[in-house]
Amino acid sequence: MRELNEAAEKAKALFGANDSTPISGNWAKWYHEGIPDEPEDVRAEERAKAAVEYHCMECTGLSGCYFIDGAKTFPTYPHHQNCHCEKQDESPNTVIADCDIRKFTGYIFADKYAYNGKRVLFRDNFGYTIEDSPNLKAEYERQAKEKYMSGDYILNELGQYGQFININIELESPKHGIVNVISGWQVHPNGLITCNTPYGDD
Repeated sequence: MRELNEAAEKAKALFGANDSTPISGNWAKWYHEGIPDEPEDVRAEERAKAAVEYHCMECTGLSGCYFIDGAKTFPTYPHHQNCHCEKQDESPNTVIADCDIRKFTGYIFADKYAYNGKRVLFRDNFGYTIEDSPNLKAEYERQAKEKYMSGDYILNELGQYGQFININIELESPKHGIVNVISGWQVHPNGLITCNTPYGDD
């Protein structure tokens, strides 16, 4: 596993997944009073207190998150009747897309999850192996960051844990040339998005 992690860092440097690309575009930040953007433990504690006082968990989950301000790229605002959240015209200081390498090594290519058909898809149909995990991680991060920043994503489920989005990833398959896969990501405060699934809506 150490070797794969080292390879992932080399791949990230090669592909420039999270470089210092200038932040531009028509951004807006969702803000709910009293909910800190970080650290996560304090944020979770304040969200729990707000829930006791009947504040909407979906709203507090959105607080601190940035979206491109558009009809299809920003969550419905106001979110509900008597919603006292704010939509602030503000850009993130940085944007980071993080895809844990275990999404590939411990999920896509893992024996444990072979039943779901994704290993067959990536290995047998696309031509990737577990050794490709570092490069896949880096390419997912590169494209996800680029598309999140440009608003090229689709809003998916919004729940108590926050807003999820779908991002199309174009892969150069060793067997079939360019293939498109829909990946699932979660939006976090401070311009961070994390990959929940490299393929599908689960």
